[in-house]
Amino acid sequence: MKGACCMTFNFDWNYIASGAPYMTISEYALSFNAPAVSLLGNPEEVVLGFDDKQMVIGVRQYQNEPDIKSFKFYSRMKNSWVRIGCKDFVKYLSQQTGIEFSPAKRYLVQFDADEKVIFVPVLEVPNDEKDEEVAESH
Repeated sequence: MKGACCMTFNFDWNYIASGAPYMTISEYALSFNAPAVSLLGNPEEVVLGFDDKQMVIGVRQYQNEPDIKSFKFYSRMKNSWVRIGCKDFVKYLSQQTGIEFSPAKRYLVQFDADEKVIFVPVLEVPNDEKDEEVAESH
């Protein structure tokens, strides 16, 4: 009888306990939980991007580009969340998408490992609303 195949794993033993990575969009800010911050590598500064054709918000580590505005990030963590104030952008986002961000909407973050970008397709129904729809349909 042959032995089991040996595979190499890199388990993160806190992964499940720390929860899924989320970005919350509220009337005044974008907020990121600790798992989302960790996906980016806990950077001190980030840049925010927006694809207005696909309605996707992207965030990546700042790479010292002189022509791009960066935002302080990891050092601003409070209660396991980082908040970036951007009221005017959220107003624009609401106008473009027809989505009201009061109350705040929580989105599950996606990660592009090649580009090292976390992103959120804003037009996808936020996770909390999907849960409510499922609960109401039973």
